[in-house]
Amino acid sequence: MAASPIQSAKQPSLFWPLAAVVAVVCFFGFPGTGGERVDLWFQSLFWDGHAWLIPHDHRLGRILAYDGPKVVIILYAVASLIVAGNCLRLGIDSRQPLYALACLALVSVVCTQLRAVTHMATPIDLKMYGGGWEHLLLFQAKPAGYPSHAFPAGHASGGFALLCLYWYLPVARRYWGLGLGLVFGFGMGLYQVARGEHFLSHTLATAALAWLICAGLARLIKPREMRGA
Repeated sequence: MAASPIQSAKQPSLFWPLAAVVAVVCFFGFPGTGGERVDLWFQSLFWDGHAWLIPHDHRLGRILAYDGPKVVIILYAVASLIVAGNCLRLGIDSRQPLYALACLALVSVVCTQLRAVTHMATPIDLKMYGGGWEHLLLFQAKPAGYPSHAFPAGHASGGFALLCLYWYLPVARRYWGLGLGLVFGFGMGLYQVARGEHFLSHTLATAALAWLICAGLARLIKPREMRGA
């Protein structure tokens, strides 16, 4: 008998998100795969040879794609914390808000902490964009002092953490949750690309990691059991 859509959502496969992580890391991390050309081509859409499409001090861009989304995500986390506390106080199932909190926290922590060990530079660090360093890939040897604050993207991690809504929401609304996570994640990520703070590969790595973490936590916490969800 085929598994029901609810059951498959409860026990998502980890194969595809893990494959996505490996694919992004390998395609963009090794020379000769074509990943570097994709990154540099995509970045050229936002760099005119002298300045970025979105200046760093662009007030409206920061409100719409940096501070604004972060505030929304923080408010959602606070609301989830309040709901979880009320559920625990009343003795009712608190797995859904706790699942959302776990995803928001773990995706952000993993993505930001990994940057300390990947030793990848942002575009604005590189000579080709006015910085002082050569462009080196993930698995290439780096000189002492090479920047290490870019891969995966940290700002976009909060947006991609909202992919958890796919397993949080009822079946009929699940794709709304997926869409919201993708819109927030890629919106926040592309904003950083357009101002020279990240390459496309950094954002794709964050998306794949968030998918893997949210799916793994869904298997562990089971936020929505088979109860007419």
